[in-house]
Amino acid sequence: MKLTIYKKMMLGFGAIIVIMIIASTYILLKLNDVSNSAETTLTTNVKAVDLAKQLQDILHDENVDAQKYLISHDETYFSLFIASSRRFDSYLDLLLHAQSDTAWHSLIKNMRRTHETFVAEVQKVRNLQNSKDNLERNSLKVDSMETLSRSLDHLININRGSIENAMSRMKATTTRSAQIALLLIIGTVLVAVLAAFIITRTITRPIDDLIRGTQQIARGNFKQVQVSSNDEIALLVNAVNDMSNKIKDINELRTHMMQQISHELQTPLQVMLSGHDILKNQCSGLLNAEQVQMLDSIRRGIIKLSSFSRQYLDLAKIDSGMMKYHMVWADLLQIVEPLVKDAKLIAEPKNITVEMSSLPAPKVRVDSKKVSIVVSNLLSNAIKYTRNNGKVMVKVGPCPLGSQVKIQDSGIGISQEELPKIFTKFYQAGNTGRIKSRGTGVGLALVKAFTEGHGGRVYAESTVDRGSTFTIELPVEPEEFQSPAINLPIQT
Repeated sequence: MKLTIYKKMMLGFGAIIVIMIIASTYILLKLNDVSNSAETTLTTNVKAVDLAKQLQDILHDENVDAQKYLISHDETYFSLFIASSRRFDSYLDLLLHAQSDTAWHSLIKNMRRTHETFVAEVQKVRNLQNSKDNLERNSLKVDSMETLSRSLDHLININRGSIENAMSRMKATTTRSAQIALLLIIGTVLVAVLAAFIITRTITRPIDDLIRGTQQIARGNFKQVQVSSNDEIALLVNAVNDMSNKIKDINELRTHMMQQISHELQTPLQVMLSGHDILKNQCSGLLNAEQVQMLDSIRRGIIKLSSFSRQYLDLAKIDSGMMKYHMVWADLLQIVEPLVKDAKLIAEPKNITVEMSSLPAPKVRVDSKKVSIVVSNLLSNAIKYTRNNGKVMVKVGPCPLGSQVKIQDSGIGISQEELPKIFTKFYQAGNTGRIKSRGTGVGLALVKAFTEGHGGRVYAESTVDRGSTFTIELPVEPEEFQSPAINLPIQT
């Protein structure tokens, strides 16, 4: 079954909602039980206790009135006795209907018969004048009163016991309900957390894999992105893989074209350079000063184009993973010194001072030819972007990685916003238009590629109008002697 992100989220939230409904329903049912128990206790047991206590008071008044009548034979007390007895019967009727239990009704009926007997005997005494009979009646009355009193006490005790039992049941129900509700709440939270974790992982893990895959594509590794997902993310991954394949095909075609163009340019450039040398040597006749000047201009153009073609070819080899590194142990100072001497000659027309200093540094395992290209490009840029009468400083020394070369100039500098982009292929800083001779935007990209191909790193520090410092750090023992393909970003 294919579960989309929407279905996953709906299933997770649905499970949480169902558990919450179950928990809420259970709590409501138990609260209803407690409410019913409380209502029953209040409407039956508490009412019965209250009525029984009132009957005790009425019975006491009734007994007092009867005693006073028996002693005084005053009809007023007899009237009060009759009124109390009627009140007793009225409250007894209320007590009868307080509960529907059969045993309860039987007990109330027995009390009614006992009370009726008591009232009848008092009335009988009223009609008798014989003192002996009065004495016998007094004895019977006391027995009936005690029976009624005991019955009322029994009723009160029964209802108090029922109240206590009801309270115990309500307390037990409340405690049990609270425990179960707590368990349900904990279960709901756990299910919610688990559902959130599962849903999040099933969504974020493929996204993380996709992000890593796209980052690899950005670095030039066009390996297919693999994710364990069957939802919309899988469709997105398929689209990314299709895009990656197309980019890979375009990149391979571009690299092949770069190689072909570079190779094709080299042959006519060599022919042009040979023809220039023949003309310059005046093998075909004498040349005037203007013609010699034109030939010098042609030679500079040919050399510049040839250099650009070689750099372009090197970048194509790096992109395709075909660049080879012939590693040897070397002292950076021995590589840099001849290049600095050549740079001094180039800097003379602009009256730029080129100085060099060095500290003892460990030998490094490098491709000397490629390191020479790196340093030459940086020296050439330093001289190119430094104004007349400026200064270029070259420093060779140790660094945590191994050995380093620092090239510092007093040129036009680079803005902080543009520093991260200067090693991008074909990128040129915005202020390069301030100088007469602009570069091709390939040199620094090649510097970065060759340096990283050695396992080293290159970085720049610069301030506008105060100059720049480029640092190359090379390891003592690089991990790989043959560089893999290095994808260089192209300016957009």
